[in-house]
Amino acid sequence: MKTERLRLRDINREDSQTLYELIFSDKDVIKYTFGKDHISEQNIYEYVKQIGLKVLENNSTKAIIGLAGVLPCSYLQEDDYEFGFILAKRFWGLGYASEIGKAQIESIKNSLFKNRAIATVYPENVASIKCLEKLGLKYEKTILTNRGERLVYLLNFK
Repeated sequence: MKTERLRLRDINREDSQTLYELIFSDKDVIKYTFGKDHISEQNIYEYVKQIGLKVLENNSTKAIIGLAGVLPCSYLQEDDYEFGFILAKRFWGLGYASEIGKAQIESIKNSLFKNRAIATVYPENVASIKCLEKLGLKYEKTILTNRGERLVYLLNFK
């Protein structure tokens, strides 16, 4: 998946140190996303592969700015797809979340041929909630996941 400024690619083992420094060692980022206190640098490659996320990087500089992905889910008792993004703190507020979110929504609609997209968000993550609402999603319900409490947002295409 590619946008004007961003692209998603598969993780490689060499990404672990950068991802640890940008994402997994930042308590605020972890709190808002994975809900776990600590994932060691040695386990990042396997963890990211296992949960199905991709590395999010800047097209021109090839710098890693976070993780993102489109994953199957059934939060609303149907076979849906959830999209998500995790940005390193230094990249917050630059429009990257909206940009990759829009591309992920288009992928769910036009490549996976679904009639709706789902996103979940930590209840205190005000910036991500605003981003989801800007992308057209509406609050649907609150659920409890293995990552803690999450708000489920929904965008119907029809």
